[in-house]
Amino acid sequence: MRTDYTLIITALAVAAVLACGCTAPPGDGTLNRTNSTPAGESLPIDEVLGRDGNFSTLIDAIKLAGLQGIFTGPGPYTVFAPTNEAFDRLPDAVMEDLLGDPKGHLAEVLLYHVAPGRHTAAGIAENDTLATVQGSPLAVDAAGGEVTVNGVKLLRADIPASNGVIHVIGTVMLPPDVPLPEGTAVVEETGNTTNATG
Repeated sequence: MRTDYTLIITALAVAAVLACGCTAPPGDGTLNRTNSTPAGESLPIDEVLGRDGNFSTLIDAIKLAGLQGIFTGPGPYTVFAPTNEAFDRLPDAVMEDLLGDPKGHLAEVLLYHVAPGRHTAAGIAENDTLATVQGSPLAVDAAGGEVTVNGVKLLRADIPASNGVIHVIGTVMLPPDVPLPEGTAVVEETGNTTNATG
């Protein structure tokens, strides 16, 4: 009778293992499928950004401009994501202009941070420019082994998402063909200043 219980318990254990798809015993060097993929690779760009508290201003701006589709759609896209601090460093006059024209100037600025395709930092470094969804290209420099776009360094690179890749930057980049208030300066992450109008 004890043998019958042992057989039943063994059969139930085998059935449970097969039902959960765990076919490899722990410690044999084989990774379960869910553990072999970085968490971000199964989430779209907007959700990866949303899980990090450093991008709430960017997410709010995307919603205000009505651009959620780019960040949730199939892509792939490469996003240069400015942090909350990057937006905080924008002059008040620039922020007022962007917020006052969400479907125009704000949308243009946000699209200037998005490149079609999935570009890793190494791939970006192989080019002199990178096309953007907005239309104006980004200048790329990889001198000294540090990749910059429009003179802005990547603070974190190659964050995977299901519909692209994210690079974190500490400056909001302003496209040269978007007229913004004259005489305003943007403070970059490094503490340098640049003219907002290019």
